[in-house]
Parts: sequence; C-alpha cells; structure tokens
Amino acid sequence: MTDMTAAELPDDLFADIQGVFRKTPVLLIGSGFSCGYGLPGMGALAEHLATAVHDALTTDGAKNAWAQSVEAIKENLEAGLNGIPLGMAEWGEIVSAIRGETAKLILDKAIAAEERILGEKVAGGHAPSRLLNRLFNGSPQNAESIHVITTNYDTLLELFCDLAELPLDTGFTGFRRRKPRPRPLFQTQYSRVLVAEKRQQQVDHRLCKTVRLYKPHGSISWLTTDDGPVEALNDVSIAGRAIVVPGPAKYQDTLVNTLFDAMRAEMNEVLTKAEALLCIGFGFNDDHLQGVIKRRLTAGMPIIIVTRDATPNIKQLLSDHSHLIALFKSGDGAVCHWNGQTLKSPSRSGSLMIS
Repeated sequence: MTDMTAAELPDDLFADIQGVFRKTPVLLIGSGFSCGYGLPGMGALAEHLATAVHDALTTDGAKNAWAQSVEAIKENLEAGLNGIPLGMAEWGEIVSAIRGETAKLILDKAIAAEERILGEKVAGGHAPSRLLNRLFNGSPQNAESIHVITTNYDTLLELFCDLAELPLDTGFTGFRRRKPRPRPLFQTQYSRVLVAEKRQQQVDHRLCKTVRLYKPHGSISWLTTDDGPVEALNDVSIAGRAIVVPGPAKYQDTLVNTLFDAMRAEMNEVLTKAEALLCIGFGFNDDHLQGVIKRRLTAGMPIIIVTRDATPNIKQLLSDHSHLIALFKSGDGAVCHWNGQTLKSPSRSGSLMIS
C-alpha cells in the first residue's frame, strides 16, 4: 500500500466515472440519502413502530401477535415482520397500523427536513439539485426525460427538483388532487409554440424534457381515497397514505394495487434499457430491484454506488462484478473500490492510499 495525493488518483478512474455520466445514468436513490436530512432509516423506523403500533391496535389478537414479534422487529424490521403469519385474521389490522404509523413518522420528519433545506442558503445550490441539473442538462437534446427511482416515501427529491427549477413528472396529472394517468403513467410531453413559416405564424409542438420520478414503494404525498390513489402535495391531514409497508404484505400490495403494479412495470422497463446506473444511499436490500439490476450488471452495465456503508449485498456485488465503482465512508475519509483496487483516504485533508 502506497500513499497517494488526490491529484495522483489514476486518470482511468476519472475516465470511467465520466463515462458513466456521459451515458446519462438512471439515478437510484435509497434511504441512506434521506437519512442525511434527518429522515429515519430502517433501524429508527423499527424502534418507532415497536412502540407506536401497539397503541394503534384495537383487538387482543393483534396486540398479542405484535407483542410476540416486537423484539425481532427491533433487531431487523423486515425479518421481524416476516415472522407474523400472513394468513392470521388480525394481519390486516396490523398492516394498517404499520402503514399509518410509518406515514405519520415520515411526514413529520419530511416537513422538518424541508423547512431546514428551504432555510439554508447554499452557494451554488444544494448538492442534490446540482446533481439533478447536471444529469438533466447533460442528457441528449432529443431525450424525453431523465429517470430517477427512489424507494423512499418522502418528498425530498420533489423539493430538490423545484429548487433546481426542473420540470418534474411523477406519473400523476391534475393540480390540487392529482390522479395517476391511464397507462402509461409517464408520457412524452410537448410545448405549444408559434413559429414563423412563410411569412406567417404557425403552431408547432416541441419536446419538453422532464425528470421522471418513479416511487415503487409509494409516497407520503399519495393519499388513498374511495376513487383510488391521488397525489396531494403538502397535505398534512390524517388521510391514509398509499405506501408499501415492509414485511410479507410488501409484494402482495404491489401485486393487487394497480398503481404500484404500473409504477413497477415502468421502472422495470427503465432499468432494462438503462445504459448506466448511479446509486446513492441504496443498500441493495430490495429483492425485486436487486434482481433486475443484477441482470443488467451481468450484461456489463456500468454502475457507481455511493453510500455510507457497504452492506453484505453490496459486498457480494463487488465480488461478482469487477467493473463496479463503489464509494463508502471510512472514518473521517472515504474508500473507493475500482478495477480490483482499493483507494483510501484516511481523512478529508489527508493523502490517499492505493492497495
């Protein structure tokens, strides 16, 4: 292992990173991104649910089932929830309580995070807005959109798109109570302009590029109504939220709800066609997403992973696919895995080491 300064990093590393951005990568955002703004991760969510769900339950059977699983839930949220029998009579009550308490927590934390973000004056704009702008402006002129996928329930990405003044498409249409579009959820958008044609004005339609935001697990801005889900921004009412909760009902929800089914289908198509992938704060613990991405990695799709810690699933991906570029926190610095090498920075101001 030899010391290296930042200026001595291999040129090929920078070339590979630039190559990913030239391909206009699909952006995949996980819970680690939102944790940086005070939103709860799976561990904090588990602690909250362990205490809050019991008081939201009304039947003795549901309370007993919850009490028997609560310690396992604190240890590992999804594994603990998987221990509750899916076919038990009280399962629907438990799922409803989990969904309600999850939505309350995320909504409160998201409101607080957005207030802080809006109150901050950041030279050059917030980093997520700068990244979205870079991807948007760097995409081909004839591109219909750039694609952003998030497994998070919060609305931070929607806010950062606004701060970047980028046109956002969530698959819904309307104004105050927005409804999902009939399939396809995401459609090419055009602007109506007047152009000079043979000494007279004629109407023309030109492509409007957008940021397409895919939320396969739902959103705190999606409300459940008798007429189906609607999107209502800044709604702080007690209305039920259309979110997929962890545990055995997770995939059942996505299969029976047409909105989640359509969102997942659109997302799968995007990943299947992706030329590159940029993952931020995503631990690759979602079985469905991980399966689709693995197939693309096997086909050689380049990918950059930026997250705080290397989860076991990420470590396995690094072992299986040497072309991955991954960056993790390491003490006060960072570590980068690239091309079979490990580049280490012991501190923000220290030298870099290569092994």
